[in-house]
Amino acid sequence: DGGVYGGEGLFGTLKAGDKRLISYALDLGTHITTAFDSRSDTVRGVRAGRGVLTVRIARVETRTYTIRNADQKPKTLVIEHAARPGYTLIGRKPTEKTATAYRFEVALAPGATETFPVSEERLVENSVTIATMAPDALLAHVRNANLSPQARRQLEEIADRMRQKAAAESEMKSLEARMAEISRDQQRIRQNIESLNRVSGQQQQVQDYARRLAEQEGELAGLRDKAAEARKRREALEEELAKLIAKAEF
Repeated sequence: DGGVYGGEGLFGTLKAGDKRLISYALDLGTHITTAFDSRSDTVRGVRAGRGVLTVRIARVETRTYTIRNADQKPKTLVIEHAARPGYTLIGRKPTEKTATAYRFEVALAPGATETFPVSEERLVENSVTIATMAPDALLAHVRNANLSPQARRQLEEIADRMRQKAAAESEMKSLEARMAEISRDQQRIRQNIESLNRVSGQQQQVQDYARRLAEQEGELAGLRDKAAEARKRREALEEELAKLIAKAEF
């Protein structure tokens, strides 16, 4: 190298027209560090069918090579970046490609430091049963610009029914909790009445408790009617939601 012994390297037999890079020495004047700089996901497509939502995601990974030429002479550096199965190189065109790596040539000025980012993209698909999704998660996909108007309408309608169903379920739970509270209070009042009946001169208190029981029975009757309505509404929404999910296709 420059008239001076630089090292030695061995390589296998070559066929005519074949090519190899031969490593023969360590360049102490070139320093390289690598950093995994970023990772981002971009939704490339959403499709639905048979009650399943499938999201196609482009996952971009960037590895940055920081190179410092400590020598006071220009160099051309060849970076071999591993070619990973399932990943596609984006933003750069390699000088050449082997079976296992991309090769990039980087021109280094004397004493210069260069950064050389290499980005790759991998497409992955995630599938989820629509019926198990929360309305907010479904609406997150509605905001995707890649959706067609038809697909957006379908998902919005499903999310709306999900919200209505959740509201009906919340109303049912609230009504059932109130009925349970009244039932516990009635049990306590009946125990008090039973105790007071064994004591003379407590007729007025017993009558007050009896009136309270009658009022609570009236409230319970109204609560049962409301709970029945909420249950019917929830069941109707479940049926409607199942139909919307079954016919969602895009």
